[in-house]
Amino acid sequence: MAAVALGRREQNKLDKRARIIAAARDLFTRKGFEGTTSQEIADAAGVAGGTVFTYARTKDDLLILVFHDEMLDVVERAYVDAQDASQLLDQVIAFFGTLVAYHERDLPLARTLMRQLGYVGASEQRALVRELMRGLLGRLAFLLDAAQAKGGVAAATPLMPAARSLFAIYYFHLGGLLSGYLDRPRFDRALRTDLGLFLRGLA
Repeated sequence: MAAVALGRREQNKLDKRARIIAAARDLFTRKGFEGTTSQEIADAAGVAGGTVFTYARTKDDLLILVFHDEMLDVVERAYVDAQDASQLLDQVIAFFGTLVAYHERDLPLARTLMRQLGYVGASEQRALVRELMRGLLGRLAFLLDAAQAKGGVAAATPLMPAARSLFAIYYFHLGGLLSGYLDRPRFDRALRTDLGLFLRGLA
């Protein structure tokens, strides 16, 4: 009976977490991040006001929680999309293109996320970001590994550092896109040029 009760409590916690994340995503989208209060999220999720802070200490942390769960799925979809291309550069472009398309669904919220990622104060949220980045970089490393097996990437190339460099190029240009310094055509051209230059250095 104790095990059943424990299982129910854990399921109840998971259900509350899912409701809070769904409510936060909906309100952030409809009202904007700044225009949404934690109490509104609690009310929409059907939980007490303090319950929200069981899962995220601040509204900023809750934003990371929302994106973490969504981005895990987006990264997997990006990796699948990349498989449709035969050349490594096109695979990487397709991978990042899927991520950009996700962010373009709600540019104001994507801008808020990028600002928040500049400083993540809570250790729990840093752990979520690390988990997401491990998965993202791991998928890029798989693409590099497959190209390495075909001779398109030098055998001595360390895959994870190369994956981090690819992401750094993408993230730099994503900042330009979200900040308005680049429109989407210029972003696409700059990303392809810089990624291509880097990948030629790995061949």
